[in-house]
Amino acid sequence: MRRVALLGCTGSIGTSTLEVIAAHPERLEVAALAAGRNRDLLLAQCERFRPRLVSTVLEEDAAWLKSQLSYAADLHWGGEGLRACALMPGADTVVAAIVGAAGLSSTEAALRAGRRVCVANKESLVVGGALMRRAMDAGGGELLPVDSEHAALHQLLSGQDRASIRELRITASGGPFRDWPLERIRNATVEEALNHPTWKMGPKITIDSATLMNKGLEVIEASVLFGLPPDRIGVTVHPQSQVHAMVGFQDGSFQLQVCANDMKLPIQYALLYPETLPGPVPAYDWERPKSWSFEAPDLERFPCLGLAYAALRAGGTSPALLNAANEEAVAAFLSRAISFWDIQALNRDLLEALPSGPAESLEAVLEADRGARVQAQAWIRRRGRG
Repeated sequence: MRRVALLGCTGSIGTSTLEVIAAHPERLEVAALAAGRNRDLLLAQCERFRPRLVSTVLEEDAAWLKSQLSYAADLHWGGEGLRACALMPGADTVVAAIVGAAGLSSTEAALRAGRRVCVANKESLVVGGALMRRAMDAGGGELLPVDSEHAALHQLLSGQDRASIRELRITASGGPFRDWPLERIRNATVEEALNHPTWKMGPKITIDSATLMNKGLEVIEASVLFGLPPDRIGVTVHPQSQVHAMVGFQDGSFQLQVCANDMKLPIQYALLYPETLPGPVPAYDWERPKSWSFEAPDLERFPCLGLAYAALRAGGTSPALLNAANEEAVAAFLSRAISFWDIQALNRDLLEALPSGPAESLEAVLEADRGARVQAQAWIRRRGRG
C-alpha cells in the first residue's frame, strides 16, 4: 500500500490523481492533502478520502476547514504546511502538483527524506534541477515524472542501454496558434490563448502552451531527468497529441509511445511504477480511423521555445531567471496588463539583462527567482497597459 501526500490537490493534476487513487484502493491511500484557495473542493475531498493531515495556503482557510470537517484532522497552512505534508511520517509517496516555483522547497525536502516524488510541478526541476538530483542522491529518494511526455520517455528508456540512445524527442500540440500568422499571434487575446485545442489544463500552463514556453520548460526538465544536453533533446509539433515522446537510437531507428490524451495515465504510471495495471482510462483504440502529422516548431512565431534552450545552455540560475520572468509575464497577460507578445519580450529582455550565477544552494536559486520577479514587475509597470 502506497500512502500518498498530494500537494496541489484541487488543481487539474490533483483531482486526476485522486481519481487514480480511488481506482486502486487496494494499492493507494491518501495520507495528506495540500490545497490552494478552493476550500469548498478541499472540504469535499477531505470528507471522501479522510486524510490525517491537511494544509491550506491561508490560516483563515485552515480555521474554516476545521469548523466544517466531520472528523479530526491535523491542520496546517502556508509553506510550513506544504513541508508538513511532504514530510508526513508514514507517507512514502509525494505528488508535487503545486504550480510554479512555490513547490520547490517541499519537493526538495521530500526527496531528501527518501520519498518517491511524482513530479507534476516541472518548475521544481527547471528552477532547481541540480538541487533536486543532489537531494535525491543524499536522501535515497526517487523521482518519477508526471508530465505525459516525460512519463513516456521514462517508459521508452526503461531497460535501454544509454549508450544506444542518440536523441530524445518530445511532442507539442502546437497550441491554439499553430496555424496563425505572426501578426495575428502578436495580438492574441486572453480568451483565444486559453482555448487549447487538445488538453484541458489550468490557465498558467494553457498560456505556456500557447507560447510554447511549456515545451521549452519540458526540454529543461528532460535534461534534468535523463541527463542529456540540449542538442540531444528535440521538439516535434504533433497536433493530435497521440504520440507523446520518441527515443532515437544510434542506428537511426525510433521508438514511440502512444496513449490517450488523459493525464491520469502518466499519474498512474508514476504512482504504481513498476506495475502497469488497468485504470480509469480506456486502452488506446486502434480500430477507429485516425491520422497523425508531425512538423518542426517555428521559432520565429514561438520564440519562447528558443529562449528555454538558451537558458538550458547557459546553465546555473538561468533557467530559474527565465521561469520567474515567465510566471510574472503570464500573470500580467492574464490580468490584461500586457499583451500576448509582451510575454516573450519580457522573457527575452530579462534573460539577456540578468547575470546567471551558480545554482549551488536552494537559497541561491530562490534569491535568483526573487530578483527576477522584481525586475519583471518593473518591466511590466513600464510596458503595462493597466
